[in-house]
Amino acid sequence: MASPSKQEKKEKTEVADQEHLRVLASDNPGASLVKNLLDGMNFLSWNRSVKIALGAKMKLGFINRKNPKPSKTADEYEQWTRADCLVFSWLLNSISKDIVESFRYINTARELWLELEARYGTSNGPMIYQLQREIASATQGTLTVLAYFGKLKKLSDELSCLVSIPSCRCGASKETADLPVADNLMQFLVGLNDSFDHVRN
Repeated sequence: MASPSKQEKKEKTEVADQEHLRVLASDNPGASLVKNLLDGMNFLSWNRSVKIALGAKMKLGFINRKNPKPSKTADEYEQWTRADCLVFSWLLNSISKDIVESFRYINTARELWLELEARYGTSNGPMIYQLQREIASATQGTLTVLAYFGKLKKLSDELSCLVSIPSCRCGASKETADLPVADNLMQFLVGLNDSFDHVRN
């Protein structure tokens, strides 16, 4: 089998470079990217779900600056505008109707994303407080051990996204990173029902 020519390689590279601009017939602008719409209180989990969905559709670059708006004279300007409108529409459809109206007149998906981050994503203090409070008060109750573990894991994962641990090259960095793991284990044990006293001891 003959190896591909330089021209064929160049064409494949150009197609791959333009993949983010493709809009498929199945790309419905009326669709929502996520099941749980942004309501102002769930930005962290909503943000992550939207990024995963856009990444799967090869459209993440429209919100993270990897696919910047080309000049109006560029060949791909019309294609870029069409794809950006699609992403913009998906984002709007992923926001609760109670808050979406204040975002309708923003121009691009990137500008909308920055506005959402500024409004709902920068004030981590109250979110950190709420998560730590939920973790501290979590108990097994009527949950199965597996469901209780899943609940605590979700809360601690959300918290770790908000609280960054400084890194260094010394051994202290690893020890510092291990602290939340030990805390999570202790909280899990504390919240277990009394029937698990033998596990705690």
